[in-house]
Parts: sequence; C-alpha cells; structure tokens
Amino acid sequence: MKARRESLVKRLWRTVFPQVPDFQARVAEQCRLLEQALQALAVLLEQARGEHAQEVRRCVQRAHALRQRNLDLLHRSFVTRIDREDVYILITGVDHVFDYAMSSVRELELLDVAADPWMKAMVVQLQKGAAALTRGLERFHDRPDEAEPLAALARRAEREVETLYRKALAEMFAGEAYQAITDEDATPSGRECVEFVIDRVKRREVYRHLSNAADRLAQVGEALHDLSVKYA
Repeated sequence: MKARRESLVKRLWRTVFPQVPDFQARVAEQCRLLEQALQALAVLLEQARGEHAQEVRRCVQRAHALRQRNLDLLHRSFVTRIDREDVYILITGVDHVFDYAMSSVRELELLDVAADPWMKAMVVQLQKGAAALTRGLERFHDRPDEAEPLAALARRAEREVETLYRKALAEMFAGEAYQAITDEDATPSGRECVEFVIDRVKRREVYRHLSNAADRLAQVGEALHDLSVKYA
C-alpha cells in the first residue's frame, strides 16, 4: 500500500512538474555521431574502401533515427529550457549535414570519382566544425557564454571550406590544368579531352556537396551563437 501511494505521488508530481528534456545533450549526441561519420568519410577518401562507405551509411541511418526521436520528444514536451524553434533548428540543422555527407559518398561511388587533396582538406574542416559544435553544446547547459567561441569555430570552418572550394574550382579550370594532358610530342585525342572534362565535372559535384555540408554546419553554429547570446 505504501509503495502504491509513493507511486501515485510520483505520477502526480510528474504531471504537475514534468521533467524538462535536455535537448542540448541530445543534439550533442547527434554531433558526436556526425564526427564519427566524417571520420569514416575522411578514411574513405584516403583508402577508397567500401567498408568505410558503409560506415558512413550506418552513421546516417542512426542519425536519422536520432533526429526523429528528438523531434518526437520535442512535439511531446510541454516545457523546454530553450525556445522550441531554436531546438528544432539545431536538431534538423545537424541532420542536414549528414544528408550532404551521404550525398558526397554516393557521388564518389556512382560517378567513380577518385579522391583528391581538395576533398580531403574540406572534410578536415568539416571535422573541426563538427567537433566545435559538440563541445559548444556540451558546455551550453552550464556555461552558455563558453559556447559562443565554439560556435564561431564552426562558422569559421564553413568559411575555410568555401575558400578551399573556390581554390579547387580555380585550379580545375585553369589553363595549366588543360596543358597537363598534352606534351610536346603528342596531341590528346577527342576521347581523352572529353574524359578530362567529364572528370572535372564529376569532381565539382563532390566539391559542391561538401560545400553544402559546410553551409548547414554554419547554420547550426549560428543557431548556437544566438542561443549563447540569449541565455548567457
């Protein structure tokens, strides 16, 4: 009887004072998984082995499940520590980065594109941005003011990726790039020229997906920056 009374009291307490979910911690969990996915992508670019592509896919599948879990919880929550709209932006923003990481893997496979230093450098910057977001979200709960510099690092990573993207395109379409397929004693065939151009177009597609991933990463960084200003 006493146990039943205690259980009733607990249910009444939870009804009157519902537990507030820690959404910052849940989004940080998404970011940690993003770090894992980007690490698998980095290794894929180095080794070009299918098992690493599969690891990216597994991370993306888990990420979508986490996104749905967090959104479902958000819809059911009567009270949140931070604005519901901000929580939604964080949850969906991180998930969009996974989408572009997966798109990059698909392009590498379907278009049979070999990794190059530009792709690898872009992924390194994405890794830095994701790590900064993870740490920023982890610190936001108790020290919101310390989250802002980490949010700035995530936005800086996006700018670095954009710089790399423009440099990659500049190198790709520079005159020297076309001279590389010729020498003094031979003129490339029409087929060789077409293959050369197609290769450039394929690479540009991968660059574009990585650039879009950085854009989404920056949006999450901007959201974290806004939260640090609101709640510091």
